[in-house]
Amino acid sequence: MAVAAWPQSAVTERAIQARQVRWRRVLALVLDLVAFYFVNLAINNVYGVTQVTSGSPIPDEGGAASFASATAVTWPWLVLLWMAYYIVPESLFGASLGKLLTGLCVVRLDGRPVGLGSIVIRNVLRYVDVLPGFYLIGGVLVLLTGSSQRLGDLVARTTVIDRAHAFEPDATRHPARGARRVLGLALVAALLVTIAFDYFGRPALVVEGLYNEHQLLQPDLSSYQ
Repeated sequence: MAVAAWPQSAVTERAIQARQVRWRRVLALVLDLVAFYFVNLAINNVYGVTQVTSGSPIPDEGGAASFASATAVTWPWLVLLWMAYYIVPESLFGASLGKLLTGLCVVRLDGRPVGLGSIVIRNVLRYVDVLPGFYLIGGVLVLLTGSSQRLGDLVARTTVIDRAHAFEPDATRHPARGARRVLGLALVAALLVTIAFDYFGRPALVVEGLYNEHQLLQPDLSSYQ
């Protein structure tokens, strides 16, 4: 069904609404970062393997070894996890966990319904907005643009406003019937799988980590089964 273009006055009003929630948007970002930190911590501690990141674990002639290590899953999985953390809830509810807790939602600036493509685009470009650290590019753009849009919003033509101002039925994303139940079951299943893997599968990863650090049986061990 064709959607008529919004009058410029309505677009301007939505831009004003976006500027009014800038500080709440910062709070939502902080909440998301804290929440993802704990998710990331749990995933790394259960599925991660210890790798030597610098130095050498092999003792030198003086019998000392100096090295640094980190226990984590490989970066492609962390990239997918970060995207899923934002894309899944924003596709269903129009908001990440932080936005839900602060009463915000993602909308189209032009008044059209927010499509899944817009949600994906604004979050994929999050990798640019986060540069060079703690969303510097995205934060500067939100302050400089009239509609408080970071790069992802500019390309996807979205912005973030108070959920109470999203009056139209399709102004933001809403879950289909049964979607909440499916999401809840998926989260419970993921939790059960993680608990089971921590008990049954984690020991093998610990052994691999000890091997990488040359602490498995003997320092010069070159292979194991």
